[in-house]
This record gives sequence, structure tokens and C-alpha cells, in this order.
Amino acid sequence: MRLTRYFWGTAFASTIFMLLALSISAMPEGRASWSEEPWTNQGNASQASSVPENRVTTLSDPIYFNLCGNEPQSIHLGARQLNYSDYISNSTQAPLSSELWIRKGAVWSRFSQVTAGEDVDLVVHTPRDGNGDIYLISYANSTILHWNFKFLEGYYRLKLRLEESGRQFMLLAQANEPGNALILDVLPRQIEPSFSPLDVNSILMGDAFVIIKSQRIRGYDVYVDGVFYCNDNSDGSLDGIASLTTGGGKTHTITISQRDGQGGIINKNEHTKNFKRETAYTLQMD
Repeated sequence: MRLTRYFWGTAFASTIFMLLALSISAMPEGRASWSEEPWTNQGNASQASSVPENRVTTLSDPIYFNLCGNEPQSIHLGARQLNYSDYISNSTQAPLSSELWIRKGAVWSRFSQVTAGEDVDLVVHTPRDGNGDIYLISYANSTILHWNFKFLEGYYRLKLRLEESGRQFMLLAQANEPGNALILDVLPRQIEPSFSPLDVNSILMGDAFVIIKSQRIRGYDVYVDGVFYCNDNSDGSLDGIASLTTGGGKTHTITISQRDGQGGIINKNEHTKNFKRETAYTLQMD
């Protein structure tokens, strides 16, 4: 097995992001108000999404397993939920190309929200004998991890431990043919101190600090310019409050998105605003 790490800067990486970017339609914002105040800088604080040197994303070696008796009860494809038998009978691609799945009990899906340091159970299906390349693409940190395995035809289980927060994509290619993509939204781990609404001395030089508050909405995700950043449970408390830093002196689109138990979006609004440097902003949503 080889493990290599590449940084963006190639046309290939840009093409992958263009193919994988999700198009999320805007919904009415509802009532919301912004407030701002000067921010006091006192040195440089480390980003909550940074990864200590002793914490690296890992992927276990694949373990072959017999699908018979281990079939999932249901398959989740976005907002759709299918019986596994219906998915197999209706799928013409599955026998021809490799597949990647996130396994949670008796449910297989292609999207999951996890916390950094948490193990993710993966299922791989390879339709032929041969080498397979697995790529983990970090949208937020602009990096690629690559693993190469020797597969026989069949099903395998692997364990992935993610240490970088933000949105990540995973792909499996065999015989120069890519399979489906997985989407993993990784929340930062909460072992080390993180920003809080009252931590006004923690902003980085040249950045803006954003606090989002809602009395009505709980369990929402926050995206900046389409990239997943955090949710209101990132500090370990489902209290309708989320906070993040973003580049100052720029215009950004803050998206608040709430999902139901099946992963479908039930509430979403977007706010485009110019953020000044060394300024703290509060977005109050009704």
C-alpha cells in the first residue's frame, strides 16, 4: 500500500472540483439581522480546523467479506431511500464499475456528517481483479490523499478515520475507470479549546469573526462560499449558536442549511455580505 499526499495546482484537481460541486438552490432567508463591532487582536490563534502533527487521516487495509447475509436493508441516495433489492434490480452501472458506500448499521449511503477523529465504516465493491486507487479530496484544505490496494472481485470493508474538518470527497478508480463519489462533512473535534461567541480576543490578523444565533433553528450546517465550515453543534452544545472566522476585506456568502433525518434539506437561507477586517459580526435569525 502506498500513501501519498498532493497539493492543488493542476488542471486535474480543478476538474474534479467542478464535477463534484453541489448546486444548492436558494430559499427565502426569512427575518434576519446583522450587527457588528470592532475586534481586538492579540496575536495569532490557531484555527480550530488545523490538524496537529500527531493526528493524520488514516484508512485501514481492506478486509474481504461475503455480501450474502450482510446486505443492507436500505440505500440512501440523497433524499431518496430505496430497498437494496430494488437498487440492485434497477441499477445497470453497479456490475460494471467500482462502488464506495458509507455503512451505518443496515443502511448504506453516499453522504455522512461525522466528527474529526471518528471512525467511518466503508464498503467497497470491485467488479474485477486488479489494483484500485482511492482518493480523499479535501475541499476546504485543498489537499489529496491517495491509497493504492490490490483487490480481487467482490466486497471489502475498510475503516476511515478523518482528522481534517470541512467537506471532503472520496473516489475509487479501478482500471482507469472512476466509480461513484462519497461526500463527508467533517466537524472539528472538541478536545482543544475552540472559538466561542464571547472569545473576542481570538481572531486572526486580517480576518473577520462571524457568530450565528437562532432561537428557532437547531442542528444546522454553515457553509462559506459553498464550503462546509461548521454547525451549531461544533462546540458540543446544540444551542442554535455557531461561530467561525473568514477572510476580511472580502464579500462572502454565508449559507445556513438544516437537514432532516434522511439528509434532505428542510430549511436553508443565504446571506451575502462584505466583511471588514478585524470586525466581529453577529447574524441573528428568527
